[in-house]
Amino acid sequence: MGVLLGVNDIDAVLERLPSTETWLGSDERARLAAMTHPLRRAQFLAGHGYARELLAEMEGGRAGDWTLERNAHGAPLALRRGRPTGLHLSLAHSGGQLAAAVAAVPVGVDIERALRQRDLLGLASALYAPAFVQALAAEDDLARRQRFFQRWTLDEARAKALGTGLQPKALREHGWDRAADVAADGWTWNLADGWLALSLPERERGRILTHWSGPAPEAAAFGWRWSGGVLVPE
Repeated sequence: MGVLLGVNDIDAVLERLPSTETWLGSDERARLAAMTHPLRRAQFLAGHGYARELLAEMEGGRAGDWTLERNAHGAPLALRRGRPTGLHLSLAHSGGQLAAAVAAVPVGVDIERALRQRDLLGLASALYAPAFVQALAAEDDLARRQRFFQRWTLDEARAKALGTGLQPKALREHGWDRAADVAADGWTWNLADGWLALSLPERERGRILTHWSGPAPEAAAFGWRWSGGVLVPE
């Protein structure tokens, strides 16, 4: 099974888009019209334009052949020349960058850039079990950020793939354990200035082939598996 994954700058994607918004589908145009904040509009346009680029790269044809609609959970659905394709995709953005993933099964992606200091122990206390918070507290600042954002991006990506949103009870009662690729259902990459996570919670066991649209991160991926225990990413 293959996944196409990409990370790009929002401004770079916007420069490639047509000058008018006629390339958007009717549902997309309606959603864009309801947005008033310039940054949110830019994120929406870049994300939906970039998703089309990945869809065309994965399936062939032109980016203009594709439109995006939403399923019952609000997740994007890919249509080619107006017809459903069965492909799933996920979008995320942070600090001027966006990430997109396309797969034949439900997929979630999340990206987080380390642009400002945050009270990570306070956030962890509100979200996670005491064992995870205690592990974070024992780390220095660099290691604490690494552990927290690996966990956070994995949880966000999984929630997108399932269409459930973050569920507080599940966050406290479950966790992630390191896993080989054949058993993993989540992956993280350490970026130069942040973190990227991919989740495929409904995939069949076996090796996942991750294809990159553009340069892949220099750092190797870490494989993870959603666990019934409160486990702490290392």
